[in-house]
Amino acid sequence: MEPASYAVIAIIAATLVFGARKRSDLTPVLLLGNLLIFFVEILSAPYAYLPVSSPVVQELAFRPEDLTNGRLYTLFTSMFLHADFVAHLLGNMLFLFLLGTPLEQRIGKARFAAVYFVAGVAGTLIMGLVLAGQPRTLVLGASGAISGLMGALLLLYPRDQIPMILGFLFLPRVPVWLAGLSWLILSVVQYAGLSNSGVAWEAHLAGFIVGVMVAAAVGRREAARRTAAFKPTDIAALEPLAATPALTNALEAIRAEEHPDVRKAWLEYFAEHAQCPQCAGKMKYRDGRMTCPCGYEMVVR
Repeated sequence: MEPASYAVIAIIAATLVFGARKRSDLTPVLLLGNLLIFFVEILSAPYAYLPVSSPVVQELAFRPEDLTNGRLYTLFTSMFLHADFVAHLLGNMLFLFLLGTPLEQRIGKARFAAVYFVAGVAGTLIMGLVLAGQPRTLVLGASGAISGLMGALLLLYPRDQIPMILGFLFLPRVPVWLAGLSWLILSVVQYAGLSNSGVAWEAHLAGFIVGVMVAAAVGRREAARRTAAFKPTDIAALEPLAATPALTNALEAIRAEEHPDVRKAWLEYFAEHAQCPQCAGKMKYRDGRMTCPCGYEMVVR
């Protein structure tokens, strides 16, 4: 295996380790990891304008024959590789940010990771079966995983609103059900009718379906449990600490937010930016309490 391929494996490992840290969100870490890996692809490619010629892609991308030759690890590593910057990497990373951020906030990092990676592997596996007659065909990209995020969002939060890009339009607030329908048309239906599009629409559809299935298995029950255990309470005690416009806005967001994970994130933001009324130091929010190293503590949920 080429040194560049070992470097990519190291980046994947670092992405998983840093993404698992309590203080890190997985979505931006995945974004950074994918960008770094594409940079390695370019540096190792004989022709910079053709990343698929890179030894990284040749060694770590998935081929249908890998299902029988023992290289099953490519089902996973292929999710971190991309064929070009604009059409493939940039598009995938944009949708990873738009879909991954709200989903991770709502269901938590562990369940988000389950949706992302299981859907990604499933999408690649389906392509291996579809292309069984073309055993050397390269399959790469995070499209199946990102399709899984869309499926999970659509199942769990169909009435929520998220930012979305449709063609050249950026829409800051689109109902999830409408975003899901638009995605289905743009990512599956239009490519299913084209014989030589080069887009693995089967992986998109498989990832979407598996994302729905994983979300049904691990997301809804946990979300319901958290909602029941994390009911909004009176936060009037925080009002004297809202000394800036940003903190006032955060307080309003805490009061209005219905989703427990998002509300918790706002409470953490408020604690980090407010001053302790006892020593004027920085506070932290954890387990329903705002605490300061000086010993100050306030119970708030």
